[in-house]
Amino acid sequence: MILVLSGEGPTDLGRCHHSSELCQGDAFAFGPLGLIAEQWIAQHTGVSLRASPELIHFVPKQQLGNKIRSLPLRLQPARSKKKAAETGYFFSNAMALGLFALDLERQTGHRAVAILHRDCDSTHSAKTGMWEVKQKSMLDGFTYARFERGVPMLPKPTSEVWLLCAAKQQPYQRCEQLEDLPGNLASPHHPKYKLDEVFGQRQSAEQLCNWLDAHPFDSPRARAMPSYAAFHDRLLEAIRGVLH
Repeated sequence: MILVLSGEGPTDLGRCHHSSELCQGDAFAFGPLGLIAEQWIAQHTGVSLRASPELIHFVPKQQLGNKIRSLPLRLQPARSKKKAAETGYFFSNAMALGLFALDLERQTGHRAVAILHRDCDSTHSAKTGMWEVKQKSMLDGFTYARFERGVPMLPKPTSEVWLLCAAKQQPYQRCEQLEDLPGNLASPHHPKYKLDEVFGQRQSAEQLCNWLDAHPFDSPRARAMPSYAAFHDRLLEAIRGVLH
């Protein structure tokens, strides 16, 4: 099995050390959400991807756009007035990552699981159900690419909520309430600022990964957050598709 990842920045799934091109192995640096996924996979399969970094492939965000633009027009997703630009962005990103995963399967001879991270960034003014719309757009994008083991990682409202659930004073208690925090950075209650309060200062990706090494993420308890439960269950389905 190979793991194909694409996120938004170093503090989510991770980043390539020295390039904006696709990278793998030791050229990839884990972010905290990447480490959460790696811990989950190790617990369920007994395979440590950190011990086998050659199995990890990272696709920088800009490469997804390049992939879409490189396709013949007949293969690009149709534009529609019914498809909002924002949800179309989620669809296209998932489709592009699915195509990258299929390419890597052909190159390596291994079956792939692909994880696409995006933040929902919902605000109190956002219309009800936007998380569900974005989640479905990502699943539809993987389907359009004909890639069956694509996994949306869509924290609500942002990735800091999942970390906050684990790091707050009463870890994993009533974490579903955290998903109601505002996604607007102008709010003092944004999850990023709440996480800073817990640690006493802003943490780097490396510091958050070190913290997760010392405090492994408790996936069963974190499933109280609907956005994490959706990721957990879809990843389980994808892993089973590889193993069975």
